[in-house]
Amino acid sequence: MAEKVSEYHQVHWSDESDEWATPPSLLRPLDDAVRGFDLDPCSGAEARSIAPETYTEEDDGLARRWFGTVWCNPPYSDAADWIEKARNESRRDEVEVVLVLLPARTSTQWFQKFAATATALCFIEGRLRFGDAEDDAPFPSVLLAFGDVSGELYDFLQKRGAVFIDGERYSPTRQVTLGAVATDGGESGE
Repeated sequence: MAEKVSEYHQVHWSDESDEWATPPSLLRPLDDAVRGFDLDPCSGAEARSIAPETYTEEDDGLARRWFGTVWCNPPYSDAADWIEKARNESRRDEVEVVLVLLPARTSTQWFQKFAATATALCFIEGRLRFGDAEDDAPFPSVLLAFGDVSGELYDFLQKRGAVFIDGERYSPTRQVTLGAVATDGGESGE
């Protein structure tokens, strides 16, 4: 007897498409944290452009040079190619930072090979809802940052999930007065 596949799994695990619009609840504050994106080399799934410069599938963002602050929500079937491109492009002077949104598939070869080379990793808390889907994705997501990551961006990422920099968990610093340190070890934060 054939097992009925839920619409949920058909949408998120089908071969029809693996390009999904980035959730605005993630993208809008992220755009603010980086003060705007310059390039989206994987454009096509979003209803509105994320950056002034976009490369569609026809433009082949893997074959073109990147610049500025880059947003990359690639087709997940080509994750290895896109994450390698992101890492390599982030090493060029024309690129400030590249942010890549991918499934947190830590058992994959691409994750094992390239995740450790990221400037920062953010394992997003909960599950994202992509595009017009009625349900959350059946997988967790990770944001990988390559390049110059600002304090503002680190703080944004820390609010979205567990952040790791060079293998260490990120924790924002807070300033305290010398008096607070003397009286309560700085716990009051004053």
